[in-house]
Amino acid sequence: MLRRHVDAIPFLCPPWLPLPSGHPSVSALALFFLPPTCGLASLTFRRREIMLSTSAVQRRYRLFYPVRQTIPFHFNPVQSIFPLIYQNNLLAKPRLSWKDYEGRREFDADHPLPVVGTRLNERTTTHKWSHWDQYLNPQITQSWRDLTPSPEYVGPRSGHNVIKMGWMKIGGSWKYSRSYNDARRGFAKGQWQERKMTPRFMLAPRVSAGGPRNRYEGKACFSRFRLSKLLWAIDTGRLNPNETITLYHLLNAKVIADREILWPGMVLLAGNVERVPYPLHIELQNASAKAIQLLEEAGGSFTNVYMSHEGLYQELHPEEFPTFMEQDLPERKGLENFATQPRKRGWLAQWYEDESRYAHPASGRRSAHYVRPPTDRDFPATIEEYELAKHHQKWHLNQPGSATVLPWHSLNTADMARRSTGRV
Repeated sequence: MLRRHVDAIPFLCPPWLPLPSGHPSVSALALFFLPPTCGLASLTFRRREIMLSTSAVQRRYRLFYPVRQTIPFHFNPVQSIFPLIYQNNLLAKPRLSWKDYEGRREFDADHPLPVVGTRLNERTTTHKWSHWDQYLNPQITQSWRDLTPSPEYVGPRSGHNVIKMGWMKIGGSWKYSRSYNDARRGFAKGQWQERKMTPRFMLAPRVSAGGPRNRYEGKACFSRFRLSKLLWAIDTGRLNPNETITLYHLLNAKVIADREILWPGMVLLAGNVERVPYPLHIELQNASAKAIQLLEEAGGSFTNVYMSHEGLYQELHPEEFPTFMEQDLPERKGLENFATQPRKRGWLAQWYEDESRYAHPASGRRSAHYVRPPTDRDFPATIEEYELAKHHQKWHLNQPGSATVLPWHSLNTADMARRSTGRV
């Protein structure tokens, strides 16, 4: 116990100095240097408190200045009005609470004030130009969005227009409108009931399973492009009439916007144009019969380049495809209606007519009257086909049904190239 008392006085007695446990002078010294507020219980680990304590420092018991001076009460009214009162100076600096506060000042040009959101600048709204402002200064109406309705219009009506009840707020009572509006009963509603008649929806025949104007994925809904706009773009110098005009040229010349281009593409319409003054060569996805007639009467040509979604992407972004990728044929309906249609000047029409003269190798008839198709090869043309032929000769020769199922598209298409090389 006394050894711990000695630890409390490190400058008197270092901890490695051996002292007898009953030494009277040691305990007397220890008790003499203790402050009067400290008892023997707090004396126990006194040395460790000196090193680790975070509490307030203990003041003297006899002070030589008034006690109020050390109380950390900064809103002391006497000290706020007379800041030097404890230095025996009655210099008065009265403060009006907020009326003379000029705001924070920056200490230096290098230390600007932080941007702090206050209630004032959070509740402040920006001024929108009123109709009177637009009348005074027409320069501020720069967009159609500035042409607002009257200021009384605050938006569409919110709520429900309940029959015989008027406008009811959202979340209001449906008690009086259930019986007419949203009844939980069966088929017949209202006063005039067609009970003994054929229902109206069964009287008209269905034209198809989906309806006459049904939209489905893969339906050919073209964006419209007028022949008059094409002639205007050529006359103003945006397009070169001496080159074949495609969708890529129309987009790059800003004749059409990119939001107008949706698969399958654009249709060329004649509109009010009666003659085309110079020959034009155009490749688009569709055209009306009159537009094709006008172009060909002027000595030009139209080619229907109806293509798949991937082909349309390659047409619009040729910089991503440094080598030509093999194109997938479009789906069967587009192939029959557009790509191989002679009336639409399809890009596969000649190939389709030539194909009909050839005998299919799997057909069971004599091929003496048919020309041998130029696409029929008995040798592999590319390295991939050569590897495929070697694989089949090694593993699948004379084993019907065991061969690899070939993909629908050839091996050089864009999705295969992307799968192997990332973004081309």
